[in-house]
Amino acid sequence: MSSFSDLFAEEYNTQRDQWEKALKHELKLDDITGKLSKKHLDLGAWPTLSLETAPVPLQSQTSWKKASQTYFHSASSWSQQLGEDLEAGVRVFFFSFQLKNEEWKTIEKILIDHVEHKDIEVIAPFNQLSGQVKVVDQTSMLHARDIHDQGGHNIQELALLTLRLIENLANPPAYLGVCLDSHFFKNIAKVRALKLLAQKVAEESGRSTSFKIITLNSYREWTLYERYSNMLRNNVQVASGFISGADIVQSSGYQALFDMETDEHSDHNERSLRMARNTTHILSLESMLGMVEDAAYGSFHLETLSQEYAKNAWSLMQELLIKPAADRKAFLENELSKVREQRLEKVKTRKDILAGMNDFPDARERLNIKLKNPAVFRVARGFEELRLKVEGLQDPPRVQILLKGDYAALNNRINFIKNYFEVIGLEVLDPMVKIKLDKKILVLCAKDEDYAALADEADKSGAIASFVAGKVEIANFQSIFAGQNIYQVLSELTKKLGV
Repeated sequence: MSSFSDLFAEEYNTQRDQWEKALKHELKLDDITGKLSKKHLDLGAWPTLSLETAPVPLQSQTSWKKASQTYFHSASSWSQQLGEDLEAGVRVFFFSFQLKNEEWKTIEKILIDHVEHKDIEVIAPFNQLSGQVKVVDQTSMLHARDIHDQGGHNIQELALLTLRLIENLANPPAYLGVCLDSHFFKNIAKVRALKLLAQKVAEESGRSTSFKIITLNSYREWTLYERYSNMLRNNVQVASGFISGADIVQSSGYQALFDMETDEHSDHNERSLRMARNTTHILSLESMLGMVEDAAYGSFHLETLSQEYAKNAWSLMQELLIKPAADRKAFLENELSKVREQRLEKVKTRKDILAGMNDFPDARERLNIKLKNPAVFRVARGFEELRLKVEGLQDPPRVQILLKGDYAALNNRINFIKNYFEVIGLEVLDPMVKIKLDKKILVLCAKDEDYAALADEADKSGAIASFVAGKVEIANFQSIFAGQNIYQVLSELTKKLGV
């Protein structure tokens, strides 16, 4: 197989030359090297001028983007639930669990009784269902969700999906599914790269097959605590799916993780479903994000990122293609474990912030739930397990801050301490509150030069653990500081608490 770059090599090289020439003219510069070094979200250079000559637009197969809904468990009454979604404009239904035949017959009857069955699409990738309603099942959609759900990065997912497409060319699927996470621009480039890869496969095989793209929700960065933040994550996934030109876009309620990983069925369920359908309804039918063909067309940043994704995925696909099945599986497992560790390390050291989870938590929130074995890899799962253990304590200790110096001058360190220990739900007392505690976690807070004297004054009676805020060494006190592996420190603390 030829390399991927031959697909658009001439156009891209020409565009780059034209872009640099236009940029020099516009900014009246002889050298533009410094202008190309600005970074945005680690995605590469962010030019100030779009391309004058863009490649052929990457069109979608579907002009009308339908509102969607996702279900994670059987309902006692499908009539009411499906009826509300249909009345609200939902026409695409995702089922993330095994449907029984009798359940499907009930669902199908409700659907076709409400609207014309030709307008409805059901996505059930783990089932084979037949009837009057159009169903996209495991025989008609290819995806690499297994790679994504194990923590794999975009290149690995695209590479394996391309490989599976090549292996199924004798009976090609009608749909290709790709997972979208919380990175808006990366999502757009990922979908566009998949279109380029599908085009390349068609060209190499001499086939004129076209595919519809389905974007699937990624729950890798979703959280149980601060569940409303999942609405924002879902919004990013849905919006980027529409803008990138996907034909069908999945939308999930902010309660999705509770449906997947717990047995909790609360008052949130109805609102969660309503927000899921409203997200696609508003972004697609009212904001009309999906009406513009290839909205990223001509953007140097997104065009370049799309091509880089496609080139790297094509290269990895070729590497995987020549490996025997057993070697391929071992290779992927090894590579995926490395990526997972990198993802976890970034969250544990708070280089990647999950607001409300590993920073800025609401210590008053209580879930009191039991978790099932995880269905997918999630970066927040470890922190959630620690916090649930602390919730189980009958009489948890409180964190007491021993302050020396001006309160206002030390406010940043005080807030750092609060955010640090509230991650596992511990109550942190204000330094101005002076009370005697029988059981406490003691934290020193002062300027670095004042810590030695403050440590001598500290009353450590009843202290389960003692810490000092800052990168300083004080005997019998553990330092806590920015950039530290906060998960490791808090994990050791929970052991001291006996959980």
